[in-house]
Amino acid sequence: MSKLQKIIAAVVAVCVLFFGFVVVRIGAAPNDSTVKLAKIPDDKKIGKEAYKDAYPLQYNSFMKNNEMLPSPTGYGGSLKGNSHLEEQPEMLENFKGYAFTKQYDDDRGHTYAGEDFKQTKRLPGQKGVCITCKGSYMYDVYYKQSGWEYASKPVEEVMAPIEDDQWFGCSTCHDPDTMELRVYQQGFIDSMARRGVDVNNASHNDMRLYVCAQCHNEYYFMAEDKRVNHPWDNGLDAESEFQFYQSGQAGAFKQDWIHADSKTPMLKAQHPDFEAWSGSVHADAGVTCVDCHMPYMRKDGQKYTSHWMTNPLHTTQESCMKCHDESAETLKARVQTIGDNTFKLQRIAGQTVAKAHLTVKAAMDAGATDEQLAAARLTLREAQWYWDWVAAESSMGFHNPSKMMRTLGLSIDKAHQVIEMTNAVMKGSL
Repeated sequence: MSKLQKIIAAVVAVCVLFFGFVVVRIGAAPNDSTVKLAKIPDDKKIGKEAYKDAYPLQYNSFMKNNEMLPSPTGYGGSLKGNSHLEEQPEMLENFKGYAFTKQYDDDRGHTYAGEDFKQTKRLPGQKGVCITCKGSYMYDVYYKQSGWEYASKPVEEVMAPIEDDQWFGCSTCHDPDTMELRVYQQGFIDSMARRGVDVNNASHNDMRLYVCAQCHNEYYFMAEDKRVNHPWDNGLDAESEFQFYQSGQAGAFKQDWIHADSKTPMLKAQHPDFEAWSGSVHADAGVTCVDCHMPYMRKDGQKYTSHWMTNPLHTTQESCMKCHDESAETLKARVQTIGDNTFKLQRIAGQTVAKAHLTVKAAMDAGATDEQLAAARLTLREAQWYWDWVAAESSMGFHNPSKMMRTLGLSIDKAHQVIEMTNAVMKGSL
């Protein structure tokens, strides 16, 4: 055997040995992606503790929501007491006369859903409907027994029988008998049906969206019976939703409150995350909430869905790098830029809306009549709606940068129109 042949033989032997070792390692390591169905006792299905031993990987990752962490970009985060009112003092004017001036903090993790609700300064006077999305007790007990009857009862009465372990948990998103994803929020089901979508027959990928979207959205409480409804009949953007409220499609619901200074009938936007995501580049690619906020993980060779519902920048490798070929640093810089630009424009919009409220008040103090200010107030209602739609959304622009920038631009434009209209009234009436 020549020297060259000996070298080739040695290389082949090394390769066979190396790849044989890899094959053996892969074959020996567990690589199970299945989840074995466990029987949960009937009296424990609404709680969380009974799922601990049945689904340990999912349960332990869910309990990571107890961690209180700052946001990687400085916007949001899950720290207790992060006050929007301190960060954006213009909110004190824009929400004047409404409970959001008492407390308006960033949300902590889902495991704090019950605790934070019970402790909020906005609680007194609220109805049972306010905790529709705080856990499946609302559906599995109240709704199954008597429909939406709980919605109009005092919230203290509705909360009383709910145990600490029965707030937001496994059964909020999973059918406790089959562990399939489920949508229990009946207002969402009805509102999607009006859009021609049968949520109960959705694909698995769509359910990975709907299970989050059922609560992360804009909603209102119907004046007739306090049930949850959603203003989506005309479209999933701020303009279409404003049209819904203006057209009478909301029935007897007209406003959330009357502004203390401008006496404008106001609307309060609620975290329209689902609507913001709709039409985005991620939506068009079929990427859902779960893909980014609850990515697949592996432990000891077993694949599972993380139930730590967190900022994707905390799990960049699993949440982002499966699709993106940029570096983690580049991705974070892009997210940071979107957040910085959105926050700057959001502050400008909020401050301009606050100035518009005070301009209307000044006109009232100078003797302007309701008839003279009617058009300005309608425009002011719209201007604040567009600002609040973005300010209440959870991603600081990231879910859909172009939609959010357009919406803030509309807010600023409308607020300036209010100031001009009101100044014209004052000039003509004094």
